[in-house]
Amino acid sequence: MAFDVWLENRTPFAAATHVQPDADGQEVLVAMFSASFEAPQQSTGLKPADEQLPVTFGDVPFGDPALSSNRYEADIVAKKPVAEVIVNGTAYAPNGKPVREMQVGLSIGNVRKVLNVAGDRIYDSGNYSAPHPFRTMPVVYERAFGGTAPDGKMDPRNPVGVGFHQARSADPAVRTQAPNITYPGEPFLSPSDRPKPAGFGALGRSWQPRIGYAGTYDQAWIDTQWPLPPKDFDPRYHLCTPADQQLAEFSGREQVSLVGLTPTGRWNFRLPYVVAPLRLVYQDRIEDRMFRPDTVIIEPDIWRVTLKARLSFVTRRNSPALREIVFGHVSPALLVARRKRKAYFSQTGGDGTLRDRPMWQP
Repeated sequence: MAFDVWLENRTPFAAATHVQPDADGQEVLVAMFSASFEAPQQSTGLKPADEQLPVTFGDVPFGDPALSSNRYEADIVAKKPVAEVIVNGTAYAPNGKPVREMQVGLSIGNVRKVLNVAGDRIYDSGNYSAPHPFRTMPVVYERAFGGTAPDGKMDPRNPVGVGFHQARSADPAVRTQAPNITYPGEPFLSPSDRPKPAGFGALGRSWQPRIGYAGTYDQAWIDTQWPLPPKDFDPRYHLCTPADQQLAEFSGREQVSLVGLTPTGRWNFRLPYVVAPLRLVYQDRIEDRMFRPDTVIIEPDIWRVTLKARLSFVTRRNSPALREIVFGHVSPALLVARRKRKAYFSQTGGDGTLRDRPMWQP
């Protein structure tokens, strides 16, 4: 039995579906939803963004896929065990005046995270220079501790970074010889230091500790399980952020605070709350679901916040089939018509969308 499910999107947001096998060989339908909001004129109030971040079916790197960290990770995972927040941003010196060092911070729910940002440094005569003044600094893993040395030695926690065995950053535009981004309690002062790679973005799929959750790919897997995921695959692999950016769930309307990541110095806002319903149209019934985000992507450089949510369904033989997923407010008559596979018609006209119902709440 294969999935043949129509996705009807009656919202300004993005939605898509993907079918994949699980470790038992069962088909899993993943319905993915992406709702982007923006702050017009850098205000604290958010509205649906004119340019919606689409559902992504593959990772989107910052630069060369072989030499870059990821800006966005593919949305096609069936389920995340907890929620997570990603910030793709830049450190801005206070009042636009050059600084040698500063701190940036993120607060959302029970997540409180601070990073130290320093200017470029060079290594000479056994010491690193003082940080060079800067006005802006991208907060990316290419500027965090890590890297791949010319002799092939690599920091498995961040192979694109800088400073590991005096490795240069994978990004040739990065000139510093010491990491710009560190945790406040873990400074990088000498080539022998090994601080934890620091950042707010997505960790690579092959980086430690994430790769440790991917399961065992050995000869036994080739002989008995390939091409399915290994039996010991851990869903925590689907989490692409450091553990200090994860929380049990988004309860809705969390207060968010970013410090040092906008030209204004601080951006405070409340997460928007998507109230557009999700209706599952089965052969014999209609079920209601809510948009429950498990991922928040904050892009302060463009004043945009995106909520990512998903639903997953496993093929069930000899059970009423899921025919359609409807995202948005529609009339009950439309849902009944879809369940019975009949054409929808209204004497008052229209396509069944209830346009007077709110899609979201601030």
